[in-house]
Amino acid sequence: MSSRVVQWATGTTGRLALRAVIDAPDLELVGVRVYDPEKVGADAGDLAGRPATGVRATDSKDELLALAPDVVLYMGRVETNPEGCFTDVADLLAAGADVIATGSSFVDTRAFDLERHQALAAACEKGRSTFLGLGLFPGFWGEVVAPVLSRLAFQCDRIFVREHLSYAEYPSTQLIFDVMGYGHAPDATGPLLSDPRRAAGAFTGTATILAKSLGLAVASVEPFREVAVTDRELTVAAGVIPAGTVGAMRLGVLADCGPVTIAVEHVTWMAPDVAPRWSAPGEGYQIEFDGAPTLRCTLVLGTRGEDHTDMGCLATAMHAVHAIPAVRAAAPGVLDLADVPTFLGRLPWPT
Repeated sequence: MSSRVVQWATGTTGRLALRAVIDAPDLELVGVRVYDPEKVGADAGDLAGRPATGVRATDSKDELLALAPDVVLYMGRVETNPEGCFTDVADLLAAGADVIATGSSFVDTRAFDLERHQALAAACEKGRSTFLGLGLFPGFWGEVVAPVLSRLAFQCDRIFVREHLSYAEYPSTQLIFDVMGYGHAPDATGPLLSDPRRAAGAFTGTATILAKSLGLAVASVEPFREVAVTDRELTVAAGVIPAGTVGAMRLGVLADCGPVTIAVEHVTWMAPDVAPRWSAPGEGYQIEFDGAPTLRCTLVLGTRGEDHTDMGCLATAMHAVHAIPAVRAAAPGVLDLADVPTFLGRLPWPT
């Protein structure tokens, strides 16, 4: 049975999700939410690089609610506007639409903000709808792959979940400067993630969901954030990083789960020589089990020279799209990736 889908937001990831929805024969695109006034009224096909669909983009939540979609792929910027985004999602759920949301704050809403989690739960109850937050890192690598690797373990004291990325080609000025804190003095307090406790909010969900999957109780979560400064001016996709400002960073959490410690680490840089000890592994994702047997699993996106950031956005978009059947089949409520039965991608995706 076809699912009626609204694509919410058409940034880099949202545009790729929109394209996949248009291409899928069992998904019916019924609406598109945009934030750029110049996109209002545009055909969804034009936004996604596809033939005309007859579906026009809107900036009106009420118009989208009136469409009565089965599911909304929500890709608003929750990191910079949590109040507005959580309100949007609650309204959609209360109206009866299932919601699949990307963004670190949505991966484990209970761990991120209990009050907002409860608001989503109430909305699900009212609308008999289902919510799932996911992504790539966070939202897939540690939450989905690491629990599977535990099948190989006899004993384990420590689990490392890591992401290493160059942000030099990431074009979002808001994310790079205002959220991450690149281009600022090392002790600047203005950027959103300059406070390790705020930064921890992005990655705590990975630790809590992994622990939940393994039957572990989280006793405490300790955040950390380190930065390195560049000794020269760097020109990157988002703008200019002045000399003497932050040019690389390492942040994450350590979760004490009694017999097991879970470490979640996010390392990024604007040039690899700013912090060579951090960039040495190269771009990619790692899971490491310290125990018996010791093991390390590595994921690299863009193995043929493609831009890693572009491939990561595509992977995030497809994780959301592939989740639609599982979410639609699930019981109402706020779910996380430890609750959802394993679902697989459909290959090849129709084009």
